[in-house]
Amino acid sequence: MECQRRRRWFSSAWFLILGVFAFRVTQAVHHKHVGQFTAVGTSYSLLELSGISFIDDIELASYNNIHQEIIVKIPWAAKVLGVEYITEMRNVLLGHEQNLHWMMYHLAKNYINHDYKRNHTGQLLADCETDNDIKIKSNIHLIWDGEEYYRIEEEDGQWEDLKPEFKKYQYVLDSPFWTDIRKSYMNKYCLDMMRKIVGYKSLKDNVPPEVTVSRHVNQGGSIILSCTARGFYPQSILLRWEKDGKLGVWGNETSSGILPNMDNTFYLQVTLELPPEASGRGYTCVVEHIALKTPAVYPVPEKPTMEKPWALALFIVLAVILLLSCAGAFIAWRKRKAGMHVMRER
Repeated sequence: MECQRRRRWFSSAWFLILGVFAFRVTQAVHHKHVGQFTAVGTSYSLLELSGISFIDDIELASYNNIHQEIIVKIPWAAKVLGVEYITEMRNVLLGHEQNLHWMMYHLAKNYINHDYKRNHTGQLLADCETDNDIKIKSNIHLIWDGEEYYRIEEEDGQWEDLKPEFKKYQYVLDSPFWTDIRKSYMNKYCLDMMRKIVGYKSLKDNVPPEVTVSRHVNQGGSIILSCTARGFYPQSILLRWEKDGKLGVWGNETSSGILPNMDNTFYLQVTLELPPEASGRGYTCVVEHIALKTPAVYPVPEKPTMEKPWALALFIVLAVILLLSCAGAFIAWRKRKAGMHVMRER
């Protein structure tokens, strides 16, 4: 008896832990800030410097050295950042024009083609990501004439050189001066800026997922349950399987992972493979998302879902029948009309 009580207590505690973890995952909100800076010039001059900033795939701000002005594309975001903050960023970009000119001069001068007069393009891509306001990733990529030659993951802290001809410049990137600048800028202008914006207001309205649940039987007799969530935003979501309202490990689970759609929404599919002897009854897919007030429960169909090729074939057959029916009715109408015309002439 004591052993059974311990097992029950352990099971209850384990499912409680799972429930708390699921709640935390659902409440976590993922955000990503991407900055892209492009410099075009020769060994003699810097012709253009432009920058663009995206948060959660939505354009936030842009900069061009011709106008020497930061343009914030979202009015309320400009108020959140404040005039002083935006002016400080602008002054930083103005101050770095000389550094970029130096970079253009040395890279173009020592470029493998030794073509000093041609235009070259240098790019810096920086991105940072948070989940539940905790930094999870931060990267920088350096690109020269369309080819990446250095990159660094902030967590690792080591520059990875990808082109042997640029290795001699790594001492500059590793110097204490540029290391301090890199860390300071990534914290202040990537992470802190994003936190200011998303902490005030969402850049995009929350969109609930469209969920479909299906049931299939594969050639080996196994039962395949699929739960698909489409078109949701933000990307943090939880899909889990329950049987008779209980959590558990019921079979072999696989997931597509959260994938982006073209409209900046997201997609996720999870499947559960059950052995042939399983009945497949009583299963539900439970979906939790910030756009849903409460977890949504979707029962699995009791009968296998019609396969898409059969559905498509049926749709085509019905469409052909409808088309032929309409054509036949039209021909019959034309014949009747022609017959009436002939009778009138007589």
